[in-house]
Amino acid sequence: MKALLCIISAFLVVSCASNAQTLTPLRLVLLCEELPAIKHITDMKVSSDTLLFVYESEDGYGQRFLRSAKIDEDNLSLNIGSEIGKKEDGYYTSYMPYPFLDTQNKMQIVSQDDCEIYDLYSDGVLTRTKQNVLDGKSIVPFPLSHYIQDVYSANPSTYVFIGREPNGGSQYVITANTMTHQVDTIRKIAMSPQLQTWMPNAGEMAFSCKYNRIAFAYRLHPVIDIIGMDGELIKQLRLSADTFEPNTLEQADFEDLNPLHTVDITVTPEYIYALVWGCRYSAIQTTNPTILKVDWNGNIADTYTISMPLYKIAVTSTYNLIGWTGKEFVLFKP
Repeated sequence: MKALLCIISAFLVVSCASNAQTLTPLRLVLLCEELPAIKHITDMKVSSDTLLFVYESEDGYGQRFLRSAKIDEDNLSLNIGSEIGKKEDGYYTSYMPYPFLDTQNKMQIVSQDDCEIYDLYSDGVLTRTKQNVLDGKSIVPFPLSHYIQDVYSANPSTYVFIGREPNGGSQYVITANTMTHQVDTIRKIAMSPQLQTWMPNAGEMAFSCKYNRIAFAYRLHPVIDIIGMDGELIKQLRLSADTFEPNTLEQADFEDLNPLHTVDITVTPEYIYALVWGCRYSAIQTTNPTILKVDWNGNIADTYTISMPLYKIAVTSTYNLIGWTGKEFVLFKP
């Protein structure tokens, strides 16, 4: 039955646009000795001609590492640099770095476990800004964990991100002002009244400064929500029929027991690119994923099918897409 649901989900996603096209992967040659020992990549961002990627290593015990790579799209190459934030004594400035772009399109880093913000310089050094997205002065509506994800800059002192209640509670789209220390919720992220905790509602969030809108794509549900800054739902884009089985929440490996839908998103000022699997994690090696190009009104503009496994994507300044296959970086030119 689950296999049938995976097939139906994949079929419906590909059918979302009438002019679906297959993108040919172009292998990016590494201008360095070899890739670091990557277990999996947790995030990728592009600024100008530079890719920043965060990864966990095979022997890193959960620590996340940050590197940059110069992109040459004409010659299909990546020049990967050394670890960012590693100090001379071998310790790291941040053990959970997360890159994001400020309103001037300059890359900054936030430490996901303590919310401290750093400036990133071209030599790979992280410098403290003496600002935190959340800190002891924050005026919060209720207790919040200091683990944050999907951070975006709305203006020089205001950040939009996903925050969670402690101890496995609910998650919210949240805004924080570092000048006034005011923290407010925009919207609770929950698919239904029966699914209120963050685990069955995990996903990826993006923010548009141009449209002042938020996109949230669920990992375990075939849904992408477009949300206003007032918290109102502008549009809910449904990709297929529901596949999540709530009784699997009793299992530690519940994600492995359900089809995964949107596993990553990347954005431009005009569009959201959503990487959609529509299958279980165990089936991704034999399933062709889909990339949906969605505008900020929630309308599908294009659908791209990918003929290989794909785990992460990032859109470049020329509106091409860099992908991580689990083994190498590739470039797609829509």
